[in-house]
Amino acid sequence: MARLDFHFEKNIINATAEYSLNEDGSIKVVNRGYDIKKQEMKESVGKAKFVDSPEEGKLKVSFFGPFYAGYNVVAIDPYYKYALVAGKNHDYLWILSRETTMPENVKHEYLQKARELGYDTSKLLWTQHE
Repeated sequence: MARLDFHFEKNIINATAEYSLNEDGSIKVVNRGYDIKKQEMKESVGKAKFVDSPEEGKLKVSFFGPFYAGYNVVAIDPYYKYALVAGKNHDYLWILSRETTMPENVKHEYLQKARELGYDTSKLLWTQHE
């Protein structure tokens, strides 16, 4: 739904993230989107691992070899349809949805939570879905 801009997702519309469980307990992460400048689909495949326990939404994710970055689920709805995910610092933030829309009350709640964590939510880019 929304993100702070960073190099992989620059000029991207129709952004999606797909997660699946690997046999070793890690999580396969597939990010896709359409680059409007290059007029082509982009895809990046990575791996996420739980930092402590699978019951805690604290993960580290890698798209480039042995280099991992923080990926922390800081809010999620009871039905696992919407999530607020923070990175290792205030440069990374995502609002995720299983659909291309999200109820205004959930959006408002996640934006408030992000501000409480110190994020400048005015810098969020809202994903276009066509």
